[in-house]
Amino acid sequence: MPEIDSHKLLPRHRTEGLPPEVLAAPAPPVPQLPDPFRVRVVDPDGDDPALVATWMNRPHLAATWERAWPTEQWHAHLRAQLATEYSRPLIAAYDGVDVAYVEVYRPAQDIVGAVYQAWPNDLGVHVAVGDPQMTGRGLVSRAMDNVVRSLFAAELDCHRIMYDPDHRNRPVRTLLESAGAVGLGLHDVPGRRIALYATVRSMEHMPRLRSAATAEPALPRPDR
Repeated sequence: MPEIDSHKLLPRHRTEGLPPEVLAAPAPPVPQLPDPFRVRVVDPDGDDPALVATWMNRPHLAATWERAWPTEQWHAHLRAQLATEYSRPLIAAYDGVDVAYVEVYRPAQDIVGAVYQAWPNDLGVHVAVGDPQMTGRGLVSRAMDNVVRSLFAAELDCHRIMYDPDHRNRPVRTLLESAGAVGLGLHDVPGRRIALYATVRSMEHMPRLRSAATAEPALPRPDR
């Protein structure tokens, strides 16, 4: 089987010019959640690539993730993640049913690390809920709270958990804000504009930005 070129398959992954302590960070931990939630590492050679491809081609995810790829591309992308210490692709289940795709990654090895002063053991989380009917019931916020607790417990050297949803992804941004994540503004990274958020162990760990955030346009006033 040909060797995977992770730089082509993982365009967000950075290695060039990073200090040794950043590159020496271990693979992100896998969150351990209480029942009825479960999280497992993706099996790239099983049915998971087809499942993730189905989810990502649904309108609510295609618009904000921009990864409406075929199964074959997801297979290669998932394998590439598992071939590095940069990111762990996961499947989250609720009551025995797979419901979401999750990535836990190292922001210091990611393009988002150019936006703020990332520490080697920072963790980042991406969540894509495959079934939109799972949202609006408090289940996603419960799961996210448990993910944060589990990650902080699993890695004591991690003091910040970062999130960088697409700036248009209002449901995820509302979820993060209601969970107490601190908004750090809008930022342009290659190919997209993100809304940066952080959950910190204490305020002394609040990230410092490398450059000023882009101002967010004001929402239109309602008609009177």
